[in-house]
Amino acid sequence: MSSSPPLHPSTTHYEDEPQPPPPMTPLDPPDVPAILRSKRSWKRQILSLDLPRPLQIALTCFSIAISAVTANGVYCWGTYGPVVAKLLELDGTQAQTIVVGGILGVYLCAAPLGALTDKYGPRTGSLVSACLGVIGYQSFSAILRKASPDTPFVHLYLTAAYFLVGAATVGSYFAALTCASLSFPSHPTLALSLPLSLIGLSALVLSSFSSLPIFQAEGSTDLDPARFLAFLGILTPSINVFGWLCMKVIPQPELFGEIKLPEDVESRQHADDDDEHSTSDHGSDLGEMSESIGQLLRLDERTPMLIGGIEAAWEEVEMMEQGKDSWTAKDLVLDYKGFWIFGLLLALIIGPGEMVVASIGSIITSLLPPTSLNPSSLIVNLVMTTDQSPLALRNKHVFLLSLTSTLSRLITGVLADYLAPPLTATPNPAHRRDPTQHSHLFIRKRPVRLSRSAFAAIAGSTLGLVFAWSAGYLSGEGEDLSVLSGGTGAMYGAIFTLVPAIVSHHYGPTNFGLAWGMISYFAALGSVVYSYLYAYLSVPESGNPSDQCYGPHCFRITFVVCAISCFVGAVGVVVLGRRWKV
Repeated sequence: MSSSPPLHPSTTHYEDEPQPPPPMTPLDPPDVPAILRSKRSWKRQILSLDLPRPLQIALTCFSIAISAVTANGVYCWGTYGPVVAKLLELDGTQAQTIVVGGILGVYLCAAPLGALTDKYGPRTGSLVSACLGVIGYQSFSAILRKASPDTPFVHLYLTAAYFLVGAATVGSYFAALTCASLSFPSHPTLALSLPLSLIGLSALVLSSFSSLPIFQAEGSTDLDPARFLAFLGILTPSINVFGWLCMKVIPQPELFGEIKLPEDVESRQHADDDDEHSTSDHGSDLGEMSESIGQLLRLDERTPMLIGGIEAAWEEVEMMEQGKDSWTAKDLVLDYKGFWIFGLLLALIIGPGEMVVASIGSIITSLLPPTSLNPSSLIVNLVMTTDQSPLALRNKHVFLLSLTSTLSRLITGVLADYLAPPLTATPNPAHRRDPTQHSHLFIRKRPVRLSRSAFAAIAGSTLGLVFAWSAGYLSGEGEDLSVLSGGTGAMYGAIFTLVPAIVSHHYGPTNFGLAWGMISYFAALGSVVYSYLYAYLSVPESGNPSDQCYGPHCFRITFVVCAISCFVGAVGVVVLGRRWKV
């Protein structure tokens, strides 16, 4: 029986015939960040600067360094301030008003610019600093070119311009420190000490340009301040613009696990949840600790600068669980036994140091009497100016102030960590059995040999001794001036290294920005009081306020008051430090 052919013969396959698609598989999740990057405008793609990690680390470190080393332009007043006062025939009070305006710009703008940097990131701080700097420096230079001694209220116009220069200083300050502390949280002390040291050298670096022949006044060996300030008005804003482009916070996935450090809303909305975890016990403990800290404190590029690193942050998490972290501006104002007392003590110690930093040019000028006074003054004048011009002499002592302040910050930071070691966070074994127990214990592995408050009191007392010696023995000899400038710079740097650590320890690292910003207003108050004290007591023998005061009597009474102030402040810091246990 023959079979009939199939109604539907089998299909013949050829080698060149396309094959059917493979079975359907689940689609991989879309790369949301890549999609978002592709949708950005070309301007935003340029500004985002998505670079390879090693290159971004190099650019971030370089931008932090150059921003820090050119930030402190307001403290170059000793280089060009006496020339400005001479050209416009300003008396001591008027000249002091200008530099006080710059210092007030630093302190009064610390809180708003610090909050702005916390909220929008260090790049925004650099951009704001660039805008303020170009307006402040260039307006100061323009006023100097057009004004004359007969111009009414010229010193007030210069004060307003110098206020903007001070504000630009603090913008660069917060941008550099915030970016460094967030980019390198595994090395918190080094991340802060290096930019702080460069900021301390800033006045030295900027004032060194004044010795170039291009900035020399025509027909004189002294400085042309208008031309020099115009140069600073180009240099420092340009560096801040570079920081605006390149000062990006570097994420640290090895420390913060799933916690990202986004720089825009798009990346925050699509955070990646697929990070790998360390397999070692120590690594998992550290990763778990870091992740928990980040979740509780909401660590990102807008987070305030932390002092103390992971241990300090975790300690504050423990305090948060106990309800001890509720420090607000109102709480600080009402803390009259702590906040107000500490602020006034700080003003007693910092104020005299700020006065010397602001007035070192005037102090030097008072020891350079005109040759027509008497033969003895002629001898002194020749001794001081044989090898150095007045500009070189001012730059020398600005150099000593900057250098000793920088070295003191580095040495003080190392000594403070050695003499008063911080507590070390260790996982609590009882937490695994009882979740109500603290997850970590804080153990002091080495004893405290000298508390930070006692260290600060020693620095304040030493500064008082410098003023006491200067009041009795400071004369026209260069070595004597070196004692004043070098000693003040060293103790000023040590105090400004210790006091922020004391504030962070007492009020908590995440309250540091608010607490230190408000306490710094007391430092501004001290600067104003002692600077004007020097101006009012620096009366020339002729009795005419517009004349330059010459001789040690110009500063002797002021230095005596400063010495007593430093001693009283040092004693108070010791007493308060014992109560705060810091």
